[in-house]
Amino acid sequence: LLVPMRLDLPGLRAQATSTGMLPPLLRSLVRVPAPTRRTAVTAATTAPSGALVERLAALPEAEQEAVLLDLVCTHVAAVLGYPGPEAVDPARSFNEVGFDSLTAVELRNRLNAATGVRLPATLVFDYPTPTALAAFLRDEIAPSGAAAVTPLLAELDRLEASLTAVALPDDDGRSQITARLQELLAKWGDGRKAPEEEAAAAEVAEEIESATDDDLFDFIGKEFGIS
Repeated sequence: LLVPMRLDLPGLRAQATSTGMLPPLLRSLVRVPAPTRRTAVTAATTAPSGALVERLAALPEAEQEAVLLDLVCTHVAAVLGYPGPEAVDPARSFNEVGFDSLTAVELRNRLNAATGVRLPATLVFDYPTPTALAAFLRDEIAPSGAAAVTPLLAELDRLEASLTAVALPDDDGRSQITARLQELLAKWGDGRKAPEEEAAAAEVAEEIESATDDDLFDFIGKEFGIS
């Protein structure tokens, strides 16, 4: 099927040069150097992963998903040549809006750079809508309390292995380690106790505060099996 139509090729070329965004059907009609074509979009849509993690950490779960959904829609719009993220329907599947293997890889690469998460090439097939993809990214970048338990326990296992693998330090070193453990334990318990537990916690804290280094290391030795 052939349809005669007038195209503003200089206008298309200017749009591609300035924003990097063109509808897929029109991309082959203008030639723009690849670096120029992609730089503007990359600068506008790629946020440092560290900044993203910090931003999400300060938000409740619902707002985290909203931020990530906007991120996904922004990159989907860039890949498909839409004018902006508001043109993306988050409930429509990627297949419906024209994603193929090449655009799927391009979206994956963009999100890799934006989030710092290593994502599979089958991303848009495993999570077929922007909403599903945003939920997946939230679980990867800012897991809920339940999902975060396993990696935290793994870190504690590594700490235990370190404590059991090295010789006990001298008195000064023991005091530094003891103070650090007490500080971490206090931060962990802060704000997590019910009111009825406060009295008992205060009593335990007082006992710990008055304990000698030898008492504390004896306790650590019993807990972690250090002889």
